[in-house]
Amino acid sequence: MLGVLRLFVELVTNVVIFGYVVAALLTLVRGGGLLHARLQVTEGLLLALNLKVVATLLRTMELTTWTQIGLFAAVFVLRTVLKRVVTRERRELLGVGG
Repeated sequence: MLGVLRLFVELVTNVVIFGYVVAALLTLVRGGGLLHARLQVTEGLLLALNLKVVATLLRTMELTTWTQIGLFAAVFVLRTVLKRVVTRERRELLGVGG
């Protein structure tokens, strides 16, 4: 059951990314500006990364070997680093500073 839930969260994550990228492309086509489109993509990526962390945490209940635990830790760290990079990019786009 947890495996199905995790896969559902992964699917929702991919749909979120796709939706925000399509929205950003529509913004560009309609003349909304590159900055607005980039902000939309960063918002989508932040939401998607949060959902990916949830899916990764659900996966922890299925880990049985040290290799799986090591891979989980590596993926978790990578997603956390990506989230920080995207957050910093968003702050710079908003002019808040980084």
